[in-house]
Formats: sequence, structure tokens, C-alpha cells
Amino acid sequence: MYLSVTNKSNALSILKTRGPGFVMPPSSGFALLSDPEPDAKELAAIVDATYERAEIVGMGENDPGVVFAGAGEPLLRLDVVVDTMAMVRESRHGVPFRIHSNGLHEPGVAAALASAGVDRVTVALATADPKQFEALTRPAAGSGAHLGTLCGFVSALAEEGVDVEAVTVAAPDVDVAAARRLAESLGASSFRTREYFP
Repeated sequence: MYLSVTNKSNALSILKTRGPGFVMPPSSGFALLSDPEPDAKELAAIVDATYERAEIVGMGENDPGVVFAGAGEPLLRLDVVVDTMAMVRESRHGVPFRIHSNGLHEPGVAAALASAGVDRVTVALATADPKQFEALTRPAAGSGAHLGTLCGFVSALAEEGVDVEAVTVAAPDVDVAAARRLAESLGASSFRTREYFP
């Protein structure tokens, strides 16, 4: 179950980094959010309604969990993400939470996610090359965001004991093996490559 919390981003959206030919499959039901953006209470109610219909067996072995993702960067609304997890856990124990982020955040965000009990953070690691990173992700002007910011965020998550998955899109001229080595050196527990759509 994917929850979108914002259309805003502090860099090129993760969806756009998949390449100009990438589109979400029609079967996904994906759509941009309309104003106003949802608050934690609305999101928690959606999760609750979905779990009411779900058939979770045993100790939750088939529970797909909840992922904060979408067209924007979910951690720009960190308070909403954290509050939603807390509200869901008041009535439903054991729901796994994952966040798909561009990773362009200060280490304090990692500490807040660890305190909130996030299970996993998937971080979009475009490349291990700093100049190529700027070209591929186009961080917002004046944000101070760069590859070093992402590296610090991944390291902070790992130090906090949060499971980190790094994902690299196999875009032209990206050294995927170097990205994997960087992810491992930062403490990511897993690495995945995604297809680029020209």
C-alpha cells in the first residue's frame, strides 16, 4: 500500500529519474495529489480502511505493509509521516512501514524516523559520482543538498539501526557497481538496480 503525502520535492522527483519514457502503470491507480495535501488523520484512516479489508494471516507473514512514496518527497512532510505511523500503531500493531526517499535530508531526520519506529527506508542513490549526481537529481537551488547530504543521511539511518535499501537506476553512464560499493560502505543492508526508460 503506497501513501503519497506531497507533490513537492527538493530535487527531481524519483519518478522522473527513471527516464523520460517512464510512466506509472495504469493498474497502479497512481495520481497526483490535489490540494489540500492529506493530513495524518486522513492517511491513518485510509490505512485502517485498507487493513479492514485485508486478509492478513498468522503473524502477518503476508502483510505487504505501508510505503510513503509518490510524486513528491515524503520526508518534506516528516511530521505527517511520523504522526501517521503513530496513529496507525494505536489501533494496529505490527504494520510494517517503509519510506521511499531521495535521501537529501539532514541526519536529524534519520534520528526522527528511528524514534518513530520506521522499518525500512529505501533511498534513491542515483550514482556514486558527485558531479553526475547533481546532473541526474537536480537538487533545488540553495537547498545545500548534494551527494554528501545523501551519504550522511544513509549513514545516520544505519547508525540508528534502520534497515536501508539503496536503489540505483541504470541510467546511461552510471557506474552501478560503484553505486553498490558506496551504498555498502555507508551501511545500506541491501541494494537494487532499476531499469532506465529512455
